[in-house]
Amino acid sequence: MVRREAAIRHRAVFINCPFDPSYREIFDAIVFSVCLLGFEPRCALEQDSGTEERLAKILKLIEQCPLGIHDLSYMKMDPRTRLARHNMPFELGLFLGYEFASRKRPKKGCLILDKEGFRYRKSLSDLSGRDVSAHKGTAKQAIVVVRNWLVTQSGREDAPGGAFIVQQYRRFRRQLPLLCKTTKRKMSDLSFWDYRGMVNAWLRNA
Repeated sequence: MVRREAAIRHRAVFINCPFDPSYREIFDAIVFSVCLLGFEPRCALEQDSGTEERLAKILKLIEQCPLGIHDLSYMKMDPRTRLARHNMPFELGLFLGYEFASRKRPKKGCLILDKEGFRYRKSLSDLSGRDVSAHKGTAKQAIVVVRNWLVTQSGREDAPGGAFIVQQYRRFRRQLPLLCKTTKRKMSDLSFWDYRGMVNAWLRNA
């Protein structure tokens, strides 16, 4: 049991991204890709304990995840509040800073995403020197970018290609309404736990 838990933690991937409905398609595609490649997606949505403050929950997740995917594409002015959105870059900073807290800890792997590859330079010049991958605002490109990064991180030589994962994801999405009906769930109400579980169950039978 201890070995199994250690193995799962070793393959845990912290996903730091917007939780807006308009981003949901890309988020779902990233979660699917991470699961298909044998990793365990983690994010703040799974932490529902009312006894911990949000920052403590996020720090705990960062500590538990050797890998992180950070999407800065919603780092822009909120038209409703007229304030900039800083959650994603803030959590990226926590993730990057964690490995410097103790040199004895294993180095973390980090994928930084944005809609365009160099947009971040306008407001986050301190990231210069780090590669930022562009998903172009599409689920398809997000799948390909995440796949290539995870394969590089893991050194896996038998991983399926991006085009295959995109094809599998589209198959899953077509079948998801029926899966929800079978499990008596509404697609619009799926929690992160629900969605991740349904992805893993579908992959086991695909």
